[in-house]
Amino acid sequence: MARQGTVLVIFSHDLLGQGLAARLEGLGVETCAVRSSDKPAARQALSDHPDVVVVETTDQKCLAGIRRLSPLSRIVDISDSVGPGYPEHALRFDIILDALADLPG
Repeated sequence: MARQGTVLVIFSHDLLGQGLAARLEGLGVETCAVRSSDKPAARQALSDHPDVVVVETTDQKCLAGIRRLSPLSRIVDISDSVGPGYPEHALRFDIILDALADLPG
């Protein structure tokens, strides 16, 4: 059964971002992935107002920009899952799915 909703993955680490996008697409979720360094592409993708934005940052300025450009999007921060060596907190993929499942309508 395909899930409803759209997800934008804004990533710094290729393997993480592209892997998340591929996994979501495999579940039937309409997904777009852009590198965080490609600001024009990120702005364009946010103008489509995705239901969920998965972002790999704790930068408050960046998060404020996402909220400004797509105010109704749910933001899932995965930055705890990224770092040198073994991450202290493993990525909880279910949080992304929960954000989609809780969409109104």
